[in-house]
Amino acid sequence: MAIENVTLNIYDLVPQQQQQQASDSTSSSSSQQPQQTSRLSNFFSGVLTPLGFGAYHTSIDVRGYRYQFGAQVGITRTSSTLAADSQRFVPSNAAYRESVVLGQTWAEQGEINAVIQRMRDGQFRGENYHMANRNCNHFAETFATALVVGSELLEEGGNRKLDKFPAWVNRLARTGTSLGIDDGNACDVLEEARAAAGLEGKVGWDLMSSASATAKKGGLTGASTSAKRSQKKELTEKQKAALAKLKKAPK
Repeated sequence: MAIENVTLNIYDLVPQQQQQQASDSTSSSSSQQPQQTSRLSNFFSGVLTPLGFGAYHTSIDVRGYRYQFGAQVGITRTSSTLAADSQRFVPSNAAYRESVVLGQTWAEQGEINAVIQRMRDGQFRGENYHMANRNCNHFAETFATALVVGSELLEEGGNRKLDKFPAWVNRLARTGTSLGIDDGNACDVLEEARAAAGLEGKVGWDLMSSASATAKKGGLTGASTSAKRSQKKELTEKQKAALAKLKKAPK
């Protein structure tokens, strides 16, 4: 399967009254989504946004699907190409702002499904949603890191973050956690991305010697893709060597 963009969608969480005025003439299928926001988030959006502490909702698009995380519903998947379906599970007071391509992934759909399942089996369950410690933005960054960074998370001291993930998107939550709004389940993006990619406990491993074993155990193609690339390169070298022998052979 071809390489695919991993795209972050960003929505402003606007105060309810402002959102109502903007949507009086529009019916939204997102009403199916349980409210993920509260008076507190409306205060953040209406008062703190000018200070650089806005409240935002995010989702990830990859291979024709949209993934997002919310209270009660947990991780959801909808079509990213069908307009009506793509708006399901988006908070009712969310206003689309922009989309950012975070990077690319070689992961095929089955591998993406495995990443999502590991996240569901881990900490990204609906009951674990927390506005400051584990929200939709934590999910988006963790999921995208697993897909884009992949096998680089195996490196010793592998603390590479997604350079294109906007820091301001989750600034409010990080600030809240740092000020003591901590339920003991704060998201560690890099560690949880390793776990989601099937690489937990494998930091420092020789990627090439363990790539096939990782692939067999269902690890993300951050490892298996690197192996595929190397195999392709090795095959090319063999072809070159064969061609060289042919050229040297007596006519």
